[in-house]
Formats: sequence, structure tokens, C-alpha cells
Amino acid sequence: MEELEAESLLTVEVAARNDDTLSVRLVGELDLSNVERLEAEVAPTLAQHPKRLVVEAGGLEFADSSAIALWLRWSREVDRFELRELSPLLRRVLTAMGLDGRMELGA
Repeated sequence: MEELEAESLLTVEVAARNDDTLSVRLVGELDLSNVERLEAEVAPTLAQHPKRLVVEAGGLEFADSSAIALWLRWSREVDRFELRELSPLLRRVLTAMGLDGRMELGA
């Protein structure tokens, strides 16, 4: 498991599981100041072409449009993309954008 701590207080845990699933756990704030670092951290494991990517977003206090854009890019790279533990506001935003059809918005 790898961890990344960015200046804007984002902690990331990346884990590849044996069932062809990549798991990314986010805690803190995900925005323009650190989204590129997150993408770079996940890229090597994502390059191994897992079938499923699960993002645990329950620890996010803030996510801006750059976070949503990153999740949309990731959803195009795997067969199954799931966002878990979304805040009610973030869930409403993603649904209003019509992204709930492309991303699984789990509990």
C-alpha cells in the first residue's frame, strides 16, 4: 500500500487487490492543487489494466470539478468504476451531471 500526502491535506491509499480490483481511498481535500499528484500516484497501478476501480471517497471534505474530471477519465479506463461513501452533495452533483450512468455511486 502506498500513501501520498499533498500540501492541501490529501491523504491517499492505493491498493491493488487479487480480484483484479484497484482500490483508492481518499481523505481530505481533492482539488486543482493536488489532482495531478493523485493521478500520477495511481497511474502505475492503473496501467496494469485492472477490471475494476473503487474509490473510497468517505474521507473527502471537499472535491472540486478537477476531481470529477479525473474520476470521469478513470471511469473510461476500467470496465467498472465505483465511487463509495459519497457525501449527499457530491452524489447530487454527479447525478445532476448525468454521471451516475457512467459511474457506480455506491453506498
